[in-house]
Amino acid sequence: MKSPQQVIFDAVYAASLRLGYATYDYLPAKDTAYPFVYVGEQFDQDLQTKTNIYGRVQQTVHIYHNYRRRRELTAMMDALKVEFRSLKESEGFYITCRNINAQTIIDTSTPDVLLHGIIEVEFQFN
Repeated sequence: MKSPQQVIFDAVYAASLRLGYATYDYLPAKDTAYPFVYVGEQFDQDLQTKTNIYGRVQQTVHIYHNYRRRRELTAMMDALKVEFRSLKESEGFYITCRNINAQTIIDTSTPDVLLHGIIEVEFQFN
């Protein structure tokens, strides 16, 4: 049986794939075409009762795109947020999207200037 944290990670990853986005669980090579989604950091707080596990998971999702494609980046971020809010159940766990924070920043860590969208989504599970 998977942990609830892995179930949520897998559900987020699958949501990005359903939207048709190139999706990775690692930062891909520098020659990877833009845009792409990187399902990254995860923080969790779980509690256990005698018969059940429940808690919260914060999942960070990164979207990288060319600097001149802000509208496309924004559309990707919006579509992902809609998908995350629609997650209700996966592999024996009930999932509720509790909160979403997002930001768009300029990324100058590569020779090409990029837009870096960051979505932080908090899920509750039981």
